[in-house]
Amino acid sequence: MINRQKDERDDRLERLFAAARETPPDVSAVERNFETRLAARIRESRERKEPWYGWAWRLAPVFVVLTLLLGAWTLVLDPVHPADPGTALVSVAEQVALVDDLTGG
Repeated sequence: MINRQKDERDDRLERLFAAARETPPDVSAVERNFETRLAARIRESRERKEPWYGWAWRLAPVFVVLTLLLGAWTLVLDPVHPADPGTALVSVAEQVALVDDLTGG
């Protein structure tokens, strides 16, 4: 009895599928103004603004050059130029101690 009900349901389902296959799809709503909608969508995608992080990648070389220039400027124009080599060594030792204190090293 269960197989008979299952067979009837399968037959009914097959008839529904066959009817759906024979019926042509209604594409009238899609056909109307298709080119206009496509052109509007393309225009919208072209006019979309670029996100902020896109500019960051474009400006990365500028940031690298600025960093290198600041580093060179710091090395060349060091405000502390001791004439005595002993003073220079003590100054460097103080700077290392300061960095160690600040970084917790």
